[in-house]
Amino acid sequence: MYDEFPHAVRFQSVQRVPDGGGGFTNTFVPYTTIYGFLDTPTSNERYQAHQLSNPLDRYLYYPYRNDITSAMRVVCEGEVYELGGKPEDQGGQHEIMRVALKLVQNG
Repeated sequence: MYDEFPHAVRFQSVQRVPDGGGGFTNTFVPYTTIYGFLDTPTSNERYQAHQLSNPLDRYLYYPYRNDITSAMRVVCEGEVYELGGKPEDQGGQHEIMRVALKLVQNG
């Protein structure tokens, strides 16, 4: 499994917390850590994504699960990514998921 999914990936979810002034603020908190594979899209895929104003920096592949949502973010190797959409079940076999990632903070 570590050959196929060599990267430790931390998912974070959004949580509303009191801001101390009577209101609330959103903050990211740890959700889960899994092993996945971060892949770099081709230059053509990146170009097409940028033309649609939907930047694409990486693809993340990971074992099938249905609890990951597009509202989460990913931390891997010191970099922070937003999910670029809903994770997709590759081939519909409930084996491997894929989601596009957009870099938001460089490590």
